[in-house]
Amino acid sequence: MERVVVRAFIHTEGNPMTENTPTYAAGWYPDVNAPGTERYYDGTGWTAHSRPISVTPSAPVAPVDAETRTTKAPWFKRKAVIIPVGILAGLIVISGVGSAMGSGRSDVTEASDKQVEVVEPVVEETEAVAEETEAVVEVSVPETTGLTAKEAQALLENAGLETEFSAAEGIVIDRDNWTVLSTTPAAGSTAKSGDTIVVNVEKKADAAAPAPAPAQPAPAEPAEPSMTTAQSSAVRSAESYLDFGGFSRAGLTQQLTSEYGEGYAAEDAEFAIAYLESAGKVDWNQEAVQSAESYLDFMGFSRDGLFEQLTSAYGEQFTADQANFALTAVGL
Repeated sequence: MERVVVRAFIHTEGNPMTENTPTYAAGWYPDVNAPGTERYYDGTGWTAHSRPISVTPSAPVAPVDAETRTTKAPWFKRKAVIIPVGILAGLIVISGVGSAMGSGRSDVTEASDKQVEVVEPVVEETEAVAEETEAVVEVSVPETTGLTAKEAQALLENAGLETEFSAAEGIVIDRDNWTVLSTTPAAGSTAKSGDTIVVNVEKKADAAAPAPAPAQPAPAEPAEPSMTTAQSSAVRSAESYLDFGGFSRAGLTQQLTSEYGEGYAAEDAEFAIAYLESAGKVDWNQEAVQSAESYLDFMGFSRDGLFEQLTSAYGEQFTADQANFALTAVGL
């Protein structure tokens, strides 16, 4: 905090300054005769003007008189105060450090004086420790030859024995498909409970696959009948007409025998048609469907009208059953 030095001057109101009175600059100064007020000094004497002291009084100006100047003290006088203070501060710091170290040694001494009590665990022998070694039971290895691996394992485990499977080929996974051949040690031998018995197994033979059914002989094609030249020609003509369009049996016969058609003899035409039927080369229902589609491609027909056209003696000459089959197939 900055210190404000206020100088008070004693004056005698109305009396002139003596020759020994220092000369001050004109200004307001605290009036010691009237505390709390200031009186104006005009540079030569005190005036009758006064006022209350302001919050921050003006610092007086040092006298102009050179004689009032103070001489700076020599270095040894100024350090006479600083040096003892520094020595005192050093003694205080050293004392504090010594106290702290003394306190620490005291704590260490107290800790060393205390005895650490070591608790040694007490080991007690109990009956449970003595019973850890169980009595060994001797068992006879049961007979398992011919059983499945699964059955043998259950039988051995019931006797208190462990099992391990051994196979010449393959890995024992599905134990129902493996048959026991023997055991090691052999059946009837004495073993201790918990011993491992090696079970030698082999995989069951796969069931014999059923013999494949004998292949059915392909149906023998009808032997080519011996044909005359006329018959062979009639067969070829009949096949050509059937490839060209739909024909009924009666219509094909008429086409083969007519003098405006092929002009074959009736018996040659009949031979050709019978031959095609026996060889499976003609289906009269499908021929009726083909004929109905041809009529519908040409023009529109009702069901009755197309039925008449398919069955008429002046039309296609299909049977009624064949015509109805064709009408149903074309959606009429």
